[in-house]
Amino acid sequence: MTNWVLLAALVLWAVELLVSRRMPRFPRLLLFLTTALVCAGGWMVFNAKSIYDSDFFIFVPLRNFAPPLTGSVDHPISAASMIRGALLLGTILFVADLSQSNRWLLRLWYVIGLVGGSIACLGLLQKATGARMIFWQPPPPEAVRVTTFFATYYYHGNAGAFLNLVWPLTAGLVIRAFTHGSHPWMRAMWTSVFLLTIAAVLANTSRMAQLVAFLLLIMISLQFGRWFLRKLSGGHKSVALAGTLAIALALIAFAQASHFEQALHRWQSASEHIPNDARWQASRVALRALPDVGLFGFGPGTFRVVFPIYNTGSVNQARGTWRFLHEDYLQTLLEWGWLGAILWALLFFGGITVAIRSYKEYARMEWTPRRRVLQPLAIIALIGVALHALVDFPGQIESIQLYVATYLGFCWGSRLWHERFR
Repeated sequence: MTNWVLLAALVLWAVELLVSRRMPRFPRLLLFLTTALVCAGGWMVFNAKSIYDSDFFIFVPLRNFAPPLTGSVDHPISAASMIRGALLLGTILFVADLSQSNRWLLRLWYVIGLVGGSIACLGLLQKATGARMIFWQPPPPEAVRVTTFFATYYYHGNAGAFLNLVWPLTAGLVIRAFTHGSHPWMRAMWTSVFLLTIAAVLANTSRMAQLVAFLLLIMISLQFGRWFLRKLSGGHKSVALAGTLAIALALIAFAQASHFEQALHRWQSASEHIPNDARWQASRVALRALPDVGLFGFGPGTFRVVFPIYNTGSVNQARGTWRFLHEDYLQTLLEWGWLGAILWALLFFGGITVAIRSYKEYARMEWTPRRRVLQPLAIIALIGVALHALVDFPGQIESIQLYVATYLGFCWGSRLWHERFR
């Protein structure tokens, strides 16, 4: 469904470009990186060497286009992965072009805040009511029961990564509401949304998500703290102080209602569980596959069929079935190879670098106030998901991928935000 919605958005964008007779506006380097990634992944799909038979645990050979050259080890998985990947790469280009409009930039910002608040509210309601499954459905049999769900996410780590992507932007909406003379109901609404998202991070039992949230809070405070206080008048500072106290009390109440003691218990038991976590053993098994990766890897999305081969041959096997490796960087390297991993790194970290340089060069004199607030928060949120990817797999989850693609569109698009004012 997400693929079809993204495809419809890209088609309508192309129609708009034709009707208005204009060229899309985004950096040429961004176009080069997205095209190179589509070509690299598309070749792996086109020249796939086999299909994995999960019933008999064997790779069934295919008659491919160029047998001596590299190709994916599983055609269907790589094809599905590349369809989604190509649409997400197109989304980055679309958002980079759309972000040139002040009006649409603000609309996207509002949507991100509202959706993030709704997901946080759902997760808190589940915690408060003791839900045993997502949407209060009957729990599955004990053998397949999920105990780490939060909101619409089966795994609390992914829920925490999503919340850490959205709550910084809700904080920005609060900053904007209090410093630009917004209506009181707007201030109340965005403060409530911010409160919900922060409380959801605290109630969520992912230790890494909470640690990342703490680091993000420090970065946001350093970036906006003094500026925010200077913007507030004397009366507004008293209101802000009272609001901060009310927020602290509300967070305590949320913590009590949402069984915050579960998250505290996980922190108390961290010294026992972290050293023995199976993800470290899985990462060691994955490292054994690096000599076989080559320039193009095993194919997009093929980790789940390649990992069991190396795990079976390992002296110390990682227990269980591993659909994703809890280390996005290593999984990307296995699936895309050295060339593909470099291209993805340039797309992601290059976007952050472009955004930081654009902010330093043009923000003070040539950007509108909403851009000056939004852009640092998007950068900080991306840094947060990059840190989380060291021990989890947020980069493999479709909804998180969509938000990351949107933020990267902001970052790459910011390179041209100054040109319209010349």
